[in-house]
Amino acid sequence: MGFFAKILGGSRQDKAPERVEEPATTQAPADDALIAPKTSDKFYFWTRPGTSKEETKLVQKLDLAILTFCCLTFFAKDLDRNNINNAYISGMKEDLGLYGNELNWMVTWFQIGYIVGQIPSQILLTKISPRWYLPAAEFLWAFFVLFIYKCQTAEQIYAVRFCVGFIEAASWPGLHFMDSFIAKPARRLVIDLMQIGTWYRNHEINKRSGIFTAAGIAATMFSGYIQAGIYETIDGHLGIRGWRWLFIIDFLITCPMVVIGLIIIPNPLYEKTTWWMTEKERQMCMKRLEADNRQPLGRFDRTLFKRVLGRWHFWILCTWFSLMYFVYQAPTTSTMALWLKAEKYSVPDANNLPTVYSAVSIIFMLVSGTYNDWRGSQVESVILICMTQIVSESLLVAWNISKPAHFFAYYIAGTIQSLFPIIVSWTHRVCSSDAEERAIVIGALNSIGLAQGTWWNQVFVPTVEAPRFYRGYRAGLAASLALTAWLPVVTWFTRRQERQERDQAIPGQVVAGSEHDTEEGKASLEKRGVSSNLTEQDKANEVGLVM
Repeated sequence: MGFFAKILGGSRQDKAPERVEEPATTQAPADDALIAPKTSDKFYFWTRPGTSKEETKLVQKLDLAILTFCCLTFFAKDLDRNNINNAYISGMKEDLGLYGNELNWMVTWFQIGYIVGQIPSQILLTKISPRWYLPAAEFLWAFFVLFIYKCQTAEQIYAVRFCVGFIEAASWPGLHFMDSFIAKPARRLVIDLMQIGTWYRNHEINKRSGIFTAAGIAATMFSGYIQAGIYETIDGHLGIRGWRWLFIIDFLITCPMVVIGLIIIPNPLYEKTTWWMTEKERQMCMKRLEADNRQPLGRFDRTLFKRVLGRWHFWILCTWFSLMYFVYQAPTTSTMALWLKAEKYSVPDANNLPTVYSAVSIIFMLVSGTYNDWRGSQVESVILICMTQIVSESLLVAWNISKPAHFFAYYIAGTIQSLFPIIVSWTHRVCSSDAEERAIVIGALNSIGLAQGTWWNQVFVPTVEAPRFYRGYRAGLAASLALTAWLPVVTWFTRRQERQERDQAIPGQVVAGSEHDTEEGKASLEKRGVSSNLTEQDKANEVGLVM
């Protein structure tokens, strides 16, 4: 019990050190508390109790514009990316004679394109405003998705899927962190970091990251429903097979997102006001971030590599994310669909039944995100995710079990996707004092995790071993155990960092989570051209920021 007490005691989300009034008598919070104190008596809250009306209105605007666009475009992206699995079990395999590992290679070529496109997309984001770049990328990848309906060989699909992945590389980094630059004499400063992370405070990110990720998972569900509906209604219409219609319809769904992006995507926070935000609200946005002790942003110079590689964040968090990606490779909706196809289920059923996996992911993600905000803790959710993965993988390793047990094993595996936003929000928190490091670490999570998943999928989950995936589920069980064992490592380093931050706090200094901006924060705002001469109402609003 003492072991879990130690783990859970260090799990506070936003467990930021409080303002030091009397350092001689102030004691750090106990590290061995079993459960972190509640942040509110209400289990569900959208904005923290006590938030001023002005700040609540601002957050509602951010949600309506930024969160809505992020969810819509991520939905469209995942719809375009995951439809290949639904097409495969709906006639593509037979029409194109795909009886080897072609499905694996279709996924692999997409991932190769995605990895190769990371650096070029980030360079373009420094030259072209995200307001124009992201909608253009959205249109291009939708256009390449449309091309798949004309492909007649696996090799043609490989080439198009590479292009889809290459262009799509702008999406996750562009939405989850947006590197926006502003011209300065003899240098350029990185001033915005993450679309969600730039506009939201630390205690607001967890729930919204969950919703953002859930939107992509919902796309997996809808892809199954769309393909099932196409197969039953327009298969063969105009001489086009149903699986080909899927790519046409996905293209039509994605096109409106381009227009929405051109209208909604905001200008960089520190550059100029967006049409749907007043100047006063823009300054309040910056003050909200300063209240979280966000340090002044600097340049990407040679010291950055020393900071990134010399701290624990890169090594520990990337390992954590990679282990999660290993577990995520099997079971998935794809492996379940292949099992259903082998069990002679109808094409509509093979498309529809795996969507419950995605539904479990969404429900668990939203409930755990709400719980995490309520408890101020993420570790309890991580433990439950690890336990469900061990049970799922163990059942599938056994294999000779009843059909209901198979369905249960596949469905509870969906909880693994809830770990994505947890790790990302954890990274925001521990890297919040170094914006450039945070950009590199978050980008590395995505790139390294995807690269690890690419070879893992080829080695352990080849299509020719479907539906049992003898090696895949055994490797997944081992990865689940390693993922569970890695959690105490992450919490130990996190707690050590928090203790060091508390020890380094000086009398009168305001640190993350306090009620007023630090002098350094005010100086940083002035450096960015933000006036520190506030009206009385502005001061009242500033004090009203809920920490």
